[in-house]
Amino acid sequence: MDISSPHLSYRRMMSRLQSQLRIITIQLLAALDVWSSTQQSASRSNCIEGSSCWPPASSWAELNRTLHGHLVRSLPPAAPCHSSYFDADACSTARNNWENATWRAIQPGAYQDTAWENGDEPCYIDDTIEAPCQQGHVPYYTAVVGSVEDVQAAVKFARDNKLATRVKGASHDYLGRSSGSGTFSIQTINLKGIAFYDSFVPSGCRVSPQNAVTVAAGHHFTDVYKAADAHGRTVLGGATSSVGAAGGWALGGGHSFLSPQYGLGVDNILQFAVVTVDGRAQIANQCQNADLFWALRGGGGGLAVATSVTYKTYPAVKNLMTISLQATTNSDLYTPFLSTILSLLPAWSDYNISGYTYTAVRGTTATLFIPNSDGNIAKTNTSLAPIYQFAEAHPGEVNVSARFAVYPSIWVLYESGFAVEKVGLASVFGSRLFPRSAFESKAGTDKLAQHVADSGLFTLFLLVGGGKVNQPAPEAMAVNPSWRKALAHVVVTDAWRSNTSIADRNAIRRRITQGAQGLGNFAPGMGTYVNEADYNEPEWQKVFWGSNYPRLLEVKRKYDPTGILTCKKCVGDETFV
Repeated sequence: MDISSPHLSYRRMMSRLQSQLRIITIQLLAALDVWSSTQQSASRSNCIEGSSCWPPASSWAELNRTLHGHLVRSLPPAAPCHSSYFDADACSTARNNWENATWRAIQPGAYQDTAWENGDEPCYIDDTIEAPCQQGHVPYYTAVVGSVEDVQAAVKFARDNKLATRVKGASHDYLGRSSGSGTFSIQTINLKGIAFYDSFVPSGCRVSPQNAVTVAAGHHFTDVYKAADAHGRTVLGGATSSVGAAGGWALGGGHSFLSPQYGLGVDNILQFAVVTVDGRAQIANQCQNADLFWALRGGGGGLAVATSVTYKTYPAVKNLMTISLQATTNSDLYTPFLSTILSLLPAWSDYNISGYTYTAVRGTTATLFIPNSDGNIAKTNTSLAPIYQFAEAHPGEVNVSARFAVYPSIWVLYESGFAVEKVGLASVFGSRLFPRSAFESKAGTDKLAQHVADSGLFTLFLLVGGGKVNQPAPEAMAVNPSWRKALAHVVVTDAWRSNTSIADRNAIRRRITQGAQGLGNFAPGMGTYVNEADYNEPEWQKVFWGSNYPRLLEVKRKYDPTGILTCKKCVGDETFV
């Protein structure tokens, strides 16, 4: 069988599843406010499809045999609806599941955000059968691995052939780090297994045992929450249903509505199991490969292939109170109303409230949480008093409603349908972390609210900092040090449709970059959360990782010296071109 043949039907392929380096020196000056870098040109790059170095069909066929037939020619998920790859049944399945996060995670060529499967090349589900279907950012071949041994075989093949390689888990990634034109992909969604421990000790360590759970790379957090509920435990994880439990969320830092109580995801990781570029299956914890363990906790993708992550667990959260807030205002009152909400963030944090506020002119919604609440709705309602008072002062011009609920556990909340997000859209993000001080003066919140109104961008205020998030030392792990003084993560976002022109898409991208830079003016010296950042961030090394970047680059050079696992805006991207 020639697996590279373009005539192999998409349905059949999907059923199989399913020498010089650029040197950059970064000097941190004036408390990291000024960075300078010097670069030398490089001529070396890792191999992509279409290059003379690309392996012959016989080599790919041999890899396919090693992987027991689980190497696929990956295509955009809309491919079977176009004449070049038409398959009526597969097309119907794609149309019916286009916005289904679980289905998208399984497809080798699908991503939760379509901006990272199509890019600006057409292969749209809502287009005609005669319309073109191009490869876009979808990797050319995908190794759909089912075991650690499969991962090792795929990594060794990539290393031996110097292939530009991506790692794809649940495909919930706003920076497209798991996709790339002409690359080779290792898909880990079929690595399964969740194991709970009452007395876990990291391998090779002499430390006190603790409660923990090990999660394989193929699970979503919803799987973990369900299992934790059955074990009477709590696991800190991502909010939305498409977030993978042992992939980009963990590697990028990982925030949660439980973070003020338990810290970031990386603060709760006890151990990684990984396959490094040399093909070895290794453990990374505080006692083995400690430098890699440091880097994996917030360094993002491109350091090793994570096959499992071990997290601390906590006693089950009881009485999880939620507050669903809905508000509308006329345009003249939007800014002062938003300022009122922003001024409440410090008090909400002190009251153990966390959560998400979404706002655009004339409309604001919030989903807030109080874990281990006493269930006293009347008392909790007082935390919203300034909002109600604002509405009462402007009858007919401001409308506010709040709905309270109490759930017996986190899993019951998710089982109710919480956080089943709409996927299969093309969107872009920009963001900054904000300290508590940004919300402690009326002048400050008035100015920030006016900026949000003037920008016209959909803006999210994520109250996921403070508390335990601020306790670790800034350099204790690779996650951006700004997290250790952050109260909120502020995000601007926009999206486009398949018929949006390239010029208009570029305009949206520019607006997001401008929006992120504008937020930065309100939080000088602060960086961002790398998992929800702007792909076009001009000073990405500084903004994504701050003072931790030089050390991260050293670890990258040690464990992946030729940049096999490098991805765009990942550590070392400026070195391995």
